[in-house]
Amino acid sequence: MKKILLSLFTVSCFLSNAQTFVSTSPENKNIILEEFTGISCGYCPDGHRIGQELHDLNPNDVFLINIHTGGYASPQGPGTDFRVDPEGANIANQSGLSGYPAGTVNRHQFTMSQGGGTAMSRGDWTNASTQLLAEASPVNIGLQASVDMATNILTVDVEVYYTGSQSISTNMLNIMVVQNGIAGPQSGSSYNPSAIDPVTGLYSHNHMLRHTMTGNWGETISTITQGTFFSNQYTWNMPADINGVMLDPTNIAVIGFIAEGQQEILTGTEVYPNIIFANQNDAYCMSSNANDAICGTTTDIEVTFRNYGFDPLTSLDINYSINGGTASTYPWTGNLASAGTETIIIPAVSFSAQATNTVNITTANPNGTTDQNAANDQANSSFNQYSSAGSVNPGVVPGTASIDIVCDAWGGETTWEITDDAGNIVASGGPYQSMQTAGTYPQATAYATLAYDQCYSFLIKDSYGDGINGAQYGAGSFTITDSNGNTFITGGVFTDEVRENFQANGSATNINNIVSKVTVFPSPVKNILTIEGDYKDIEMYNLFGKLVLSSNNNSGNINVSSLANGIYMLNIRTINGTENKKITISK
Repeated sequence: MKKILLSLFTVSCFLSNAQTFVSTSPENKNIILEEFTGISCGYCPDGHRIGQELHDLNPNDVFLINIHTGGYASPQGPGTDFRVDPEGANIANQSGLSGYPAGTVNRHQFTMSQGGGTAMSRGDWTNASTQLLAEASPVNIGLQASVDMATNILTVDVEVYYTGSQSISTNMLNIMVVQNGIAGPQSGSSYNPSAIDPVTGLYSHNHMLRHTMTGNWGETISTITQGTFFSNQYTWNMPADINGVMLDPTNIAVIGFIAEGQQEILTGTEVYPNIIFANQNDAYCMSSNANDAICGTTTDIEVTFRNYGFDPLTSLDINYSINGGTASTYPWTGNLASAGTETIIIPAVSFSAQATNTVNITTANPNGTTDQNAANDQANSSFNQYSSAGSVNPGVVPGTASIDIVCDAWGGETTWEITDDAGNIVASGGPYQSMQTAGTYPQATAYATLAYDQCYSFLIKDSYGDGINGAQYGAGSFTITDSNGNTFITGGVFTDEVRENFQANGSATNINNIVSKVTVFPSPVKNILTIEGDYKDIEMYNLFGKLVLSSNNNSGNINVSSLANGIYMLNIRTINGTENKKITISK
């Protein structure tokens, strides 16, 4: 949405009648550095560092717009799609870039530009900026901005004043919104260590393009003669998120610049909006999230809320339900200043399982009183229960499973994990070494202990988004084999990621279909467990999948007196395979 208040004055009328914030004195050019970047680009953090240092050395003259686009910007899961397309892709496509990271300095074509375009390697940005900073600009631009937190409306006032003449007849006014402090993944983050959160290990993305308020190439200023004054007002009703990435109104900046057309930026500036809290008591329910369940019927609910009131928020009722069931209330207390954010976890919430389950959250009674803005009090989300969807494969034999990974030449893009129904990681691997040479592919074998009757999820990811199996970089694969030697997961062809769910409730049989002659007694057992038959060794696991005893003593007597009462699983390895027995210890 845009509201335009347009005024054109001669210089005398402008000086005598208008109260303005744009400079009317001739000034040199300011720099707009547009960096083309992505989360899977190993050297992009070095570009972020160079751009930030250039800005810090020239805080009032150099402004940054980081545009996530191209293959390196492919998402790595929910909340990691940082692209603003088609605008970002269009800006990148006209730059002539030939690699990442690349950047344009005022979209000017320098001798060091790539392929005849305006994009340059990161090592050239400083010299290019120094050159243009010394040149006079025929135009100045000023910005003022505010955000109404009650309505989420951003208002931007723009003033433009022409101090010189040009050989062309029109200019283009561009207004862009960038956001700072967006946490997410980033390859090569060690090249910019100051951007890594020491607690979460996530990378803080700054100056990220979020929106173009004037369209891809701006809006036309039709009168650009010396002494001309131009003003516009723009508004944007900001959404809660863009591509699943939260839009934080308190952490945005507005960049405005004047261009000769789609290229050649003459000058620009940046402003941080004034944040307006219109209500005394206003709690904004930002988001809810719940963990997927494999076979279980409980989940943890995560709720994030902010204080949009001008009084500190000290208490709040968080009402929650799943699948339209009876609502329960989580009473929160604390002390949140205006714009403060809090995330709470409501653990082990029971639900009646469906393939897709809906979480409903409503916040109420901020500071024990009526919320003055009920329009932002609700958040909904969904999560999966894979067993109800029929996507859990049964019959996997408990015990020690082996995971064999064959990467493609870019092993550094490959990671995997096996999680249980509580979300605990029971095994993981990667990233591996990137060979980058055809015919040389990293291989690895790992092991996971699977508890009896438990459900698990195997997830393998490729950070670049082209999988591990392709003609150009090699035929990668993954194979998981249970303790009885049965392969129950295999594959290799995917793009971003693939998930397989399974249940360890199978029974071991020997591989030659010979009737087992191994017997175990007594059960319940108190001190000495007897095993009769030919076997090589045994492993004993509790119901949580923890190895509690192993022995290669095949005399037939196993001392279990030190173990606690409970049910245990025995993996007995014989010449015909591995047999699985269940025993009870009771003292």
